[in-house]
Amino acid sequence: MLFQSAIPMFKNYSFKTGIRFRRFCHKAYAAFRSLHREVTIGHVAGYMTDLEMLKHGKSMTVAALCGLFFVPSMADDGSSGTADSIPLSGRQLSLQEVLVVSQKAEVHSEAFRLITQVTHADIEALPIQTVADILLYLPGIDVRTRGANGAQADISMRGGTFDQVLVLLNGVSMNDFHTGHYALNLPITPAIIERIEVLQGTSAHLHGAFSGAINIVTKNAQRTDLPSTKEIILQLDAGMNGLVHPQVAATVVRNDVLVNIAADYSRAEGYLSPRPTEKEAVACRNSDFKLANIYWQTCWKGLDVQAGAQWKDAGLGMGYGFGSQDQFDATRTAFASAKYEHRWGAWRLDAQASYRANYDRYEWHRGQRLYGNFHFAQTASAAVAAHYASRIGTTSCGVSVRNEHMHSTNLGDTINPDGQVPNVADFPLSKVRVLDLVYGGNRLHFNYFAEQTFYYAGLSASIGINGTYNTQFGHHLGGSANIGYAFDKGGTIYLNGNRSLRMPTFTDLYYNAGNQLGNRHLRPEEAWLLSLGYKGTWKWDKGGSLSVAADAYYRWGRNIIDWVYVPTDSKRPYHALNQQRVNATGVELSVAYRFNEWLRCLAIDYAYTYLDLNLKEAGSRYLDYLKHKLVIRLEHGIYKGFGALWTVRYLRREGQFNDAEGKVQDYQPAWLLDGSVYWQNKYLRVSAECTNITHTRYYDYGGILQPGAWAKVSLQAKL
Repeated sequence: MLFQSAIPMFKNYSFKTGIRFRRFCHKAYAAFRSLHREVTIGHVAGYMTDLEMLKHGKSMTVAALCGLFFVPSMADDGSSGTADSIPLSGRQLSLQEVLVVSQKAEVHSEAFRLITQVTHADIEALPIQTVADILLYLPGIDVRTRGANGAQADISMRGGTFDQVLVLLNGVSMNDFHTGHYALNLPITPAIIERIEVLQGTSAHLHGAFSGAINIVTKNAQRTDLPSTKEIILQLDAGMNGLVHPQVAATVVRNDVLVNIAADYSRAEGYLSPRPTEKEAVACRNSDFKLANIYWQTCWKGLDVQAGAQWKDAGLGMGYGFGSQDQFDATRTAFASAKYEHRWGAWRLDAQASYRANYDRYEWHRGQRLYGNFHFAQTASAAVAAHYASRIGTTSCGVSVRNEHMHSTNLGDTINPDGQVPNVADFPLSKVRVLDLVYGGNRLHFNYFAEQTFYYAGLSASIGINGTYNTQFGHHLGGSANIGYAFDKGGTIYLNGNRSLRMPTFTDLYYNAGNQLGNRHLRPEEAWLLSLGYKGTWKWDKGGSLSVAADAYYRWGRNIIDWVYVPTDSKRPYHALNQQRVNATGVELSVAYRFNEWLRCLAIDYAYTYLDLNLKEAGSRYLDYLKHKLVIRLEHGIYKGFGALWTVRYLRREGQFNDAEGKVQDYQPAWLLDGSVYWQNKYLRVSAECTNITHTRYYDYGGILQPGAWAKVSLQAKL
């Protein structure tokens, strides 16, 4: 789906004739009040602003900035009748409109990538509860859940695995080196999200973005130049299957300081599914969950500090095997980060430090002492990067270090020789402490990059080199080359090639439980991506706009980590190994038309993926991927404040799975209909929503039967 990357905003300021500003308050908008002109605030890609500055030269840029402050004063003095233009060093500078550029997309330069952005308005209209629910409606993203409302969800992109997607919160990595199953353990509530940026494809700069990256941006992050304001959102969702979801979010801006605070709690009983078997019915009833999030963020000038925590208990039904219908997983996640950006002259310096801890307890039989896993993963990282802008472009370089430390009952080497692996027959699983965990490990990553970007007229190009040294896997070198051209009218075309790398997770290397056996001799995954794309937007004077984006790619993958079936091993039949070759080919197409209040958006998104496999071993789980994904979205007005949103999704998954009875089944295509009808004004929003309205029976993760029709109502108040 193609969402708006920005929404223009207009605000008028009126003053009596003859007022003279003797001094300005310390606000970035203070100068605009004296212009007596319409001020347009929009969103423009960062590379476009750099390009324009370099085209016209630094002297012209300085003249423009000087004119911004001198024009009102001279006009009020009466030195010029209608002082829309004044002489500056022999130049005539006309000021008909003042354009203020907001921040660019954080995940990567939009000149060389297809970046889909979901705005807060889009999120409000969708029938969602979590970040995982939002991602369901985006092209090229495969979301597969083991429970209700994304209580545990895996995300993959372009035929990749759930370990190959990088998840960021305000540009800070939230990935877990233990396993990609916990990548969406995000202590964030949708009410505080300003937008979500999705980078489709490999990125050489973002460590861990093997097949793509997702960046969640909170409201007005790093925008302390806004006028003093305060917004409080109170929301309550309630629905079928005992769903209750209260959330509160507050954004306060005052004296150059921005503060975001958010908290929410959600719970639900096991969901209902169409025509379940006896085992499936038991598993669905055991898919209840309880989840709580708390989040805090403070921004002051170039400093951005954030912290959050999540508490989650979730029934998984048959999430990790059909021998039990009452599996259970409890996780506790906490994180904190600090970022700082400083500019002087043509230089910009970025620095970042973060810490994340994740504890999880898995039970094969809920509340019993038969079997359990315990893991405590800690990640600490720091990074610094410098950028220099010249007439030819931008020169960038940077380094980062990342430390990963694990305590576990079965992952890693022996780190506590005097300890003893907890015997689950001796005490309840909830009594296990970190000090009781015998296994674990520690590894360091050192990353560096250097890149030169060139701008000339509408042409943008970059070439770069990057490297990674890992204490466990040694040194690996990569590079990137990108080129893009922005037409005066008609959009942008781009071509890029990038190399990416992914280190094996601790689960890949060491897992030894259930029917799976890790492999300590695994090598990192490697891939080269070649991508060609186009994106453009056309607007008409009478209203309405048409946006089109298309991307075609080919990815060469080597040493891709897979879990294969080994029939000779009766105890651990699934082994981890590096497959010889897994190449991906695909296309993504998005078309969106917006007209007026009655036809707010009609969007069609389609993604196609094909995997070319040359496998060392048969019985691969890699055949299981989303081949076709079609999303049709219609949002329209009804009467005054009433509106509606309808989405139709078509999913066609490649591969086979074992059902609850042990029979091999082919994935069947599924058509899913979701809808939302709402009424809203400036302060209040009321909606009635339903997912899977047609109560369709379908599978998207093995033999786990997905929820049927699920209706809820939502009440939101903005203070």
